[in-house]
Amino acid sequence: MTAARFARLSVDPALRERRTTADYIADALRAAVYDGHFGDGEELNQVELAHHFKVSRVPIREALRQLQAEGLVNNVAHRRAVVVGLDLGEILELIEIRAVLEGHLVAKAGPRLDSEALQRLKDLCDEMDRNADYGYNWVLQNWEFHRTLYRPSEAKAAIALVERLHLKVERYVRRSGRIERLREAAAEHRRILVDIERKDYAAARKHMQEHILHTGDEIRRHHGQAAPHRPAARKRA
Repeated sequence: MTAARFARLSVDPALRERRTTADYIADALRAAVYDGHFGDGEELNQVELAHHFKVSRVPIREALRQLQAEGLVNNVAHRRAVVVGLDLGEILELIEIRAVLEGHLVAKAGPRLDSEALQRLKDLCDEMDRNADYGYNWVLQNWEFHRTLYRPSEAKAAIALVERLHLKVERYVRRSGRIERLREAAAEHRRILVDIERKDYAAARKHMQEHILHTGDEIRRHHGQAAPHRPAARKRA
């Protein structure tokens, strides 16, 4: 593994000061997997990582354990850690599960969102509008949007499950993403907020489910498959 492979294994130094060494390394490796610098089935060599980060293998092993708990890496023979890959069917199944869960969460949280939370969600939409690609900033902002939206539901187990599903499929979302889809997703976020402000929580649920399923459609297109036909949403009178 050459030094070039680690060129983007970096995180804001200020973040490093606020995290343990293992957390910092896990963040850097997670970002590299999301960015596609480590492909499905590729080994994350502990010796080479320790040399790159100038640390012992102890924090490397802890960082890899974190990624294994998230489903991003798996241990194989002789304690080798490899990036876990998903086939198209698995990715789409996880996205369908997300759609059900996130539709439920937004309907449950919607009536409990206060003006401060709604303003933060609008601010996040503005921040995401400034992204020109599916970079790491977009990943962080997108999850903060969803987490802020769902937090008032107090459904901690469901939110934690949704986060794990995000982590499993996010790199495939980014690999398939087009700038057009980036803008469509941003518009879908805003539409959900309008539903909530109108207190139409059924519509918020429906639009959230569509938002997640559209992500699956984009991944299908990336793999050369047509998106399934879905009935068009009725327009408001």
